[in-house]
Amino acid sequence: MTGIDAHTHLDAGRFDPDVFRQGDDLGIGLFLCSNIGAFIAHPGLDEVRAMNRALVAELRRHPDRLRGYCYVNPRYGRDSLDDLRRNVEDEGMVGIKLWIATLADDPLCDPILEYAAERRLIVLAHAWRKTVGRFPYESTAEHIAAAARRHPEVRFVMAHLGGQAESAINTVRDVPNVAVDTSGTIIGTGEVALAVERLGADRVVFGSDLHHVDLAANVGKVLGAGLDADVSDRVFGGTMSRWLAEVAA
Repeated sequence: MTGIDAHTHLDAGRFDPDVFRQGDDLGIGLFLCSNIGAFIAHPGLDEVRAMNRALVAELRRHPDRLRGYCYVNPRYGRDSLDDLRRNVEDEGMVGIKLWIATLADDPLCDPILEYAAERRLIVLAHAWRKTVGRFPYESTAEHIAAAARRHPEVRFVMAHLGGQAESAINTVRDVPNVAVDTSGTIIGTGEVALAVERLGADRVVFGSDLHHVDLAANVGKVLGAGLDADVSDRVFGGTMSRWLAEVAA
């Protein structure tokens, strides 16, 4: 089975090929990637389009190793949806990246999520509960759960186990179209094991958050979670492989 990293980013507009060599050593053969540029919370429409064009260039450069999430700023309405359609239908992107331009359950996201349901796209949604330093439109597990209940046909991946793992897992536990990824500097083996125990193996997927963190460390914390071999296979790529096969061509 090919391992799949469901959460990576470009770094300064490129994907470092050295990561592929490291992935070969660690059993990770495919990387799902977005481009959030200079980490501006509310990038302009031209910036968003340029970020997605840069990602398209990397997808073309590494077609066997990369798949793309289209970054969307829902505040641009029809223009955002048009850019998403172009990148999915013409460039083969397989999902959507929602970051911190709006909350995940903002009605501005509804047209984006309706399109995601139509195409069976994977929606990677940032979520992080913070005591201090939270961005104005930074979603928490509550926002992800609300959006997922409103759009039950959309497959969400809540990034970073929600940033506060136990409470976030409990929040989405009864929302079956929400999975979680294992990325995040505060996430360790215990949080991975807890997510599998409470959500089931098919709702936990491996993600690293490259290029900002170490791939080996992120693989290690899943290996160290004491998962059965079948469960580990599903987390490391079996579930994501099935979802990718369902994305409309």
